[in-house]
Amino acid sequence: MNSLAKDSKIWQWAIFSFILAGFTGFIYRLGFVTSLPFDLNLENVRHAHSHLMFFGWASLLPLYLIKVKLVPGYHAALGVKFMKGALWGVLVFGILSYPFFLIWGYRSVPVNGSFLPLSTILSGLVMVGWYVFMIGYIMTRFRKKDHTPNVWLEGALVMLLISSLGAWGVGAVEMFNFGGPLLGKALTHFFLATFVEGWVVLVLLGLISESLGMKENDYVISPNILVGLIACGAPLTFPYGISESMLDLNLSVTARIGGVLIVEGVLLFLYSIIKRKESISKIWIWPLLLLGLKSLMQIIAAVMPADLWLSEHGIRILYLHVLLLGGFTLGVTAYMTQEVDLKPKYFYVVLISVFVLLISLLWMTSLWPLFLSGVWIYTAITVIAMLPVIAMLWYWLGIRRAIQKL
Repeated sequence: MNSLAKDSKIWQWAIFSFILAGFTGFIYRLGFVTSLPFDLNLENVRHAHSHLMFFGWASLLPLYLIKVKLVPGYHAALGVKFMKGALWGVLVFGILSYPFFLIWGYRSVPVNGSFLPLSTILSGLVMVGWYVFMIGYIMTRFRKKDHTPNVWLEGALVMLLISSLGAWGVGAVEMFNFGGPLLGKALTHFFLATFVEGWVVLVLLGLISESLGMKENDYVISPNILVGLIACGAPLTFPYGISESMLDLNLSVTARIGGVLIVEGVLLFLYSIIKRKESISKIWIWPLLLLGLKSLMQIIAAVMPADLWLSEHGIRILYLHVLLLGGFTLGVTAYMTQEVDLKPKYFYVVLISVFVLLISLLWMTSLWPLFLSGVWIYTAITVIAMLPVIAMLWYWLGIRRAIQKL
């Protein structure tokens, strides 16, 4: 029986997290056209959306798939128990943090006469779950004599570890009140950059290489070097998230160098796949295409003045969605579609919803012609924000049916 069918609860909770986070994104867009119920704060809604998408989808599901690849099905070894327990910890604390981000954001919550930053505490516990998973992975990986390591996935775990250090650093800066506003912002964006450009990109490439059966001699350059390029470049791109007024020339150049390193790694990976001249399943073309688009946007950012590209909020939001909603979400859904032999129509519904949403985000950038703009954009984007939610719900029902038939 397929390993996804043996232990289906975690990945189903991950899909639920995507749906809830996507619906929260719809609520955020709704706040631009009407007042929100219960006096919800737009910034808090945005935090709830992004954190649940990060914790419940972009970290939980890949960790689960890494565990399945390492030890398919049930296994009683201590390391496997660590990984399974860690997955449940990431899930529980990630979902528990959601209402606190939604209502209070990063503000402290009154608890028995004292005030505690519960959203931050629960986020920290999610990262503790990451560490427990890594310990379990190491224990299991070195005991399995027949294990063939996937350098992409193991590099991704290293990036996840490094990204968490930035998050702990933010807490330390706030607690001890040192370093000024620039250090706090730098550490926040160090976490985001390393998580998105390191963990997400590498784990996606790892799943693609696994699904396509890529061997070491299939790559134009050793995969160790390609992983190294991305791993070195990812943390360097943190200045892109900081306001241009707070940056000096050194930080700007650092971000550009990091972006170029990542682009080199990703494009050489894509070229290695094309060079094989073997037929690729049609569903894989789309995640690969969006990885190419992401690389194009990133190289443009590296050569253009900062105030004309990724420092613009709308363009940065588009870029993040091209990678996270486009490349990553389509990549993991393509992976699971093949794993359970799901009919491609379910994947294509998700694909269409993603592309329509990405096009709608283009309307909020300076790339969209001014004469085509208007107040209609906000209403249209709000409606479109529900499409990936509906599509993923249908995909969820489809994959459940497929697994029941295995």
